[in-house]
Parts: sequence; C-alpha cells; structure tokens
Amino acid sequence: MTKLKILVVEGNVAEENINFQKAGCVAQSENFSQHVKVFEPNSEIDIVEPGNDSSISKIISSLNKYNGIILTGSTLRVNDNSSEIKKHIEFAKTCFKYNNFFFAACWGLQVTVTAAGGKCRVAPKGPHIGIAYDIELTEEGKKHRLYSSKPNKFTSPGFNFDEVEIPPNNAVLLATDKINKFQALHFKVGNSEIWGLQYHPEIPYDYMIKLIKHRKQRLLNIKSFKNEKEIQQHIALIEQEKNKLTDEMRTLELKNWLNYLKERN
Repeated sequence: MTKLKILVVEGNVAEENINFQKAGCVAQSENFSQHVKVFEPNSEIDIVEPGNDSSISKIISSLNKYNGIILTGSTLRVNDNSSEIKKHIEFAKTCFKYNNFFFAACWGLQVTVTAAGGKCRVAPKGPHIGIAYDIELTEEGKKHRLYSSKPNKFTSPGFNFDEVEIPPNNAVLLATDKINKFQALHFKVGNSEIWGLQYHPEIPYDYMIKLIKHRKQRLLNIKSFKNEKEIQQHIALIEQEKNKLTDEMRTLELKNWLNYLKERN
C-alpha cells in the first residue's frame, strides 16, 4: 500500500489561528490533516507556514519528497499585497518547479491562480458565508476525477469574499455557482497539476457556524447582514443543510484527490 507524504500549507498567520481557537475551531492545516488521516491513516503529513521563514527553511530543500501539497483556506486577501501574501505566492511558485499535485481550497485556489499568472478580485456578487448553494458541475467537471460519484449539483460549506476573476491560460472550469463563476478549476503549471476549489469540502458546517458566531460583529460592521436576527436566520438555514449532507459526501473531493495520488505514485 502506498504511504503518502503530504505537505499542508497553512493559510493563516499565527495570530489568526488564535482567533480560530477562541471560536472553538482548529487551525486550517490541522483540520485538513485530520481529514487526510481519516482516508489515509498511514500517511505522513508535514505542515508549513509560508509567512514563517524558519518554517520554510525546514522543508524547502525536500519539496520533491511529497506526493501532494494541500493549500488551505485563509482570512488573508490576495489583493492586499502584503509581505505575508507575497510569501505565500512565492512559495507556490517554488512548489510549481517540482512534480507536485495540489489540492487548493478557497484561499489556496486564489494563491495558486495568482502564482500561475491569473487574477483574483473581490467577488462583485457578494460573499459565501458558511455555505455555497447549488454548485453545478460543468460538462468537464462531470468527467473529472475530482467529482467521481459527486452529484451534478450540490451545496457545500464555503466562506469567501474574493474570487478568481481571470484563471490561468490552460485552466479548465469544473464547477460554478450563481456567486462565483470559477468554483472549481483544473490547471497545470510547469510540472505541477492543480485541483482548485473555491469552496470547503474539508470543513464541516458546525465549524462554519462557530466561525459565523465568532465573527458576528465583524460581519455586521461590513454590512454582510443587517442585524443579528438575519445572522440567526442564516445559521438556521445552514443547520437545515447540515442535516442533508453526510461527511462522506461532503469530503468526497479530498478522498478522490488522495486516491488519484496513490495511483500516480
């Protein structure tokens, strides 16, 4: 049996992960690691923080040992163009030099798209807050291994204010919804292959609800909701969807990617 070696790239800075802990949530990298272990209990998982020079120095010389690289979500915004964000983009470019397979979720998609020459923006149709309704597979998506055994239309956890505006030149659109045209992309850069999602199959709805409650004041301040009653109504809708979605179906994209890695290694 193939023993996969996976590198998980933490999208958030250390201070933001403290906020996640206060919300009762683990860091994005830890959440992904736990989910990978469900499917591949014997896998070896390392975590790297692109904004931390010491963290990068420990793994930069051994990037070729990994079977796959996962880029997590984040509260960072690509177009803020801070030094932290630049480090994430440069690290992705470095990873592209190797024969790597990427699973890029939300912020991860935006980073890989930007590093590959595409462009992201604030989503003009608004954000997904905890949930993305009625994601539809394209004809290419229906045939792609990412969506093996997935319904052609589904609802998933999602939390994003930004979106892909211009994908890389060779990108194939796999899924879309009414808010974000580019909900899933497949593209290649150099020796690397990227399966990128704008939504979060790796995050349970309960986790999203905790984040919404923790960010309640921030969401009100930026006018995502008119008042607290609207937030509670939104949470109630997510609770309804939670009861319809099994963990197996929610995480199917990650499982399909891991199976693909085993076949390729």
